[in-house]
Amino acid sequence: MCTNPEAQRPQRPSRPRQQGVSLVELVVAMALAGVILSGLWAAWSVLGRHSADPLTARQALVVAQSLLREIDLQPLPADGAVAGSTPGRTGYASISDYHGLVMAGITDAEGQAIAGLEGYTARVSVQNLALAGVPSAQGWWVRVDVTAPGGDTTSLAAWRAQR
Repeated sequence: MCTNPEAQRPQRPSRPRQQGVSLVELVVAMALAGVILSGLWAAWSVLGRHSADPLTARQALVVAQSLLREIDLQPLPADGAVAGSTPGRTGYASISDYHGLVMAGITDAEGQAIAGLEGYTARVSVQNLALAGVPSAQGWWVRVDVTAPGGDTTSLAAWRAQR
């Protein structure tokens, strides 16, 4: 009696083993790789396009803060300031003189262009506003809007009252 189980099985003709990949497998693999790479490329391009946005947003915020601070340092209209007697934009005597100011390209207080900020635009609005029991004749709402080169706008506002 034979104890080897393999010896009892009938022998099948052996087929040669497949080596390499078939054309169909190759096409499927290339198509799958193309889909994956195109998805990665799209994500990478979106990331690259928006990677500078935080910088322009931060610059717009700093410009708005700086301009609002400059206006805040000016006297109120009722303080009797005379044009040219205070630091700031040439001829500006009080915060109300800033109303309607538009800067296409940011300049310093003396009017000198600031390098790198040519594509930014700033607009200032100063209006009388009553708030917290202060009549409108003694309260001013100052709003600064700065538009970055990409079109995003940063707005800051402050309210001042007669002291």
